[in-house]
Amino acid sequence: MFFSASLYAESKVVIGALVSGQVSKLYVAEGDSVNKGDKLLTLDSARYQAKKQMLQANLKIAKIGLDDAKIELDQALDLYDRTVTSKRTLDASQMRYDQALAGFEQANATLKMHRAWEKYVYIKAPVAGKVVKIHTPLGSTVFKENTPMIEIE
Repeated sequence: MFFSASLYAESKVVIGALVSGQVSKLYVAEGDSVNKGDKLLTLDSARYQAKKQMLQANLKIAKIGLDDAKIELDQALDLYDRTVTSKRTLDASQMRYDQALAGFEQANATLKMHRAWEKYVYIKAPVAGKVVKIHTPLGSTVFKENTPMIEIE
């Protein structure tokens, strides 16, 4: 789903926002016909894009930490196999690797969760029909969830 929509009188779909932001692009006008999946409007995505970049950087940092922990674990395994180091040293390396792996998985999941919100910044038509009302013209700000933006009949 790319929207929050409500049906009124069984033939009207009111599309509302699930995120706040300013309407930065409007692709339709009242009276336009749209197909399901057509772009309707875009909310300012600067905040979304900035957070995505931050989360991508966090994932990169976590990957570097994981790679380093893997090198350390491999070295500890080698030294342990040659009876040069203790089991405790190997266990500590394994623990650091497990922590780094969990951190990487968490950073990856956080980025994926954020990317799922992209569909709420770039609004598409949920159904084919005619645009009968634009509640949020270009420059309007949507402040709360489910603020009506566009009606399609």
